[in-house]
Amino acid sequence: MNHQLRTVTVRIVKTGDGGFRAWSDDLKELSLTCLNHQALFAELEPMVANLFKQQGFDSKIVREIHQYIVELEAI
Repeated sequence: MNHQLRTVTVRIVKTGDGGFRAWSDDLKELSLTCLNHQALFAELEPMVANLFKQQGFDSKIVREIHQYIVELEAI
């Protein structure tokens, strides 16, 4: 069996109503909004797997990496 690894970057922002929105430039169909971050993370992994299944792939997340992009302003 020929396994492939693909990195999928998911961007998450806080919405104006206090919820969270996730999307990915790597999976154009991925767009998810939830009331809190726990619900967002609970729904995110199955949604990614489902989108890959629609593309004809079985998938599992083998490594999760967290990055922080920080906006700085001089004080």
